[in-house]
Amino acid sequence: MKLLKLTFAIATLAILGTACKKDAVQPDNKLALQNTTALIAVGDTEAGVVTNSSTSPTSWTAVGYDLLNNVTATTGNQVNFDSNFNGNITPVSGYNLGYYDSATITDVTNINLTDVSSVTLGAISTLGSNTTTVVGWYNYDRVNRTITPVAKRFALVGDASTVAGSTELYAVQLDGVTTSGTFNTTVNFHIKRLK
Repeated sequence: MKLLKLTFAIATLAILGTACKKDAVQPDNKLALQNTTALIAVGDTEAGVVTNSSTSPTSWTAVGYDLLNNVTATTGNQVNFDSNFNGNITPVSGYNLGYYDSATITDVTNINLTDVSSVTLGAISTLGSNTTTVVGWYNYDRVNRTITPVAKRFALVGDASTVAGSTELYAVQLDGVTTSGTFNTTVNFHIKRLK
């Protein structure tokens, strides 16, 4: 009888010990999930922002941006915001840039793959100041020093030279570039992940 009681006590302790170990592991798993980076899902649109400052009007440093994770990044980024007030968007190596002009779509949220299927990627190296001879995505008023986005023009960034061949594809709409002080800038935009 003593042997049976001893066996029962040992089995009970073993079961309780196993249950306690499982409880101890669960909080660590929950913490690990909280530290992961959220990706923009295909079809979703997110607001993005880049801020930067310069010591002069000619020395803006490029700011890398990871469109998939919607964060500034020095590695893993698909584009840089550079040049004038960091308002230019330029693809990094491995990515190509194109643009889409719409007659009716005013918000990047409403763009889909069918709309942009004929866009050639890689035909331009940057979208910046729009002039009579250069396609850009903002108009710069030199007198008033204001930057206004070109209406219904969207940057397209893909990892191939065609929309169909891209496994990653993003549409980016410039919302505005504002300055505070002499050389402080904020670039606001929206990203829609198409692929």
